[in-house]
Amino acid sequence: MVVVLLNHDFVFGIAHRTDFDTILVDIADTQRCLGALPIYVHPDLPLQETGVGPLVAWANHQSKSDANPNRANVELLLRLCHGPWVTNLEVDTLPRPGDAEPPLPTDVEWRKEAVLHLGHHALGASHVRPWILTYDSKSTLLKSSYRITRDDVTITIENFRQHSSTLARHMAIASQGLHGALAVLERVTQHSNRIVILDSARNSARRWVLDCTEKTLFEALVTLDVYAKALDDGFSREIAADQYFKACSVPMSRESAAVDKSPTCRKQREFIVPGHGKQYFDMHAKPGALTRIHIWTEKVNGRTRVYVGHCGEHLLLPGMKK
Repeated sequence: MVVVLLNHDFVFGIAHRTDFDTILVDIADTQRCLGALPIYVHPDLPLQETGVGPLVAWANHQSKSDANPNRANVELLLRLCHGPWVTNLEVDTLPRPGDAEPPLPTDVEWRKEAVLHLGHHALGASHVRPWILTYDSKSTLLKSSYRITRDDVTITIENFRQHSSTLARHMAIASQGLHGALAVLERVTQHSNRIVILDSARNSARRWVLDCTEKTLFEALVTLDVYAKALDDGFSREIAADQYFKACSVPMSRESAAVDKSPTCRKQREFIVPGHGKQYFDMHAKPGALTRIHIWTEKVNGRTRVYVGHCGEHLLLPGMKK
């Protein structure tokens, strides 16, 4: 897989862009879900004008401030400014295609050239799945995919316009070959720094035989990002749970008052969170008939972190016998 960031139109007027940090957060999340795979950029990225100087100079200045709440995102920009470059991807000696289908927009010449170079690279490397990331709403690369053909060979370049689309596509790939709840939990840790898997969740997953597919469980866990972002935006837990359901079709709810008042039931839902002691994990997702995911959240510098305390059997309800 080769992933190329082609959205640095977002750089222009950086001092006046209200969505700049959001775009960088999405890029950072994408980088985490890709793991060891690099994101290629165009070599002009460091020189892009921001309105307050070239991007690399602005980012260097911003990174020196320990008090900058966006410092991690600025450091990501600095890493991107060092490449690797899409223009350095190896290509074969055959002619480069002249255009794609549908035709590539011509308003930004370097961007068209970069896509064609990526296509040329993919045509000569059968194992490559080329993706481009154009998260900026101002980008004119609007189609979800572009096909490039040479002779009788066609490759498809997938174009992701937002992080959620990239994540959905990557989840479909990442969830392949998983067996059992524990394997799913371990894979999830590679995909989001918002989600913390506690040992109690691993222990419950180790004992549980899933009554849903591994893919369903994987999506239910990774989509906790959506729940967390809704809390970041100030929504209640109930509304955040509704947004979560819309994103992955897995129901989520808070435990009933009867469960809260039952010492036995409540104790089953209490787990140790490092640095926070024992906490009550009353929000729970339901990816299977009896499979449950119990979570607790905290906010760190305005960003919600989700702890998974249980992933396994349906815990006791009032009146149930174990």
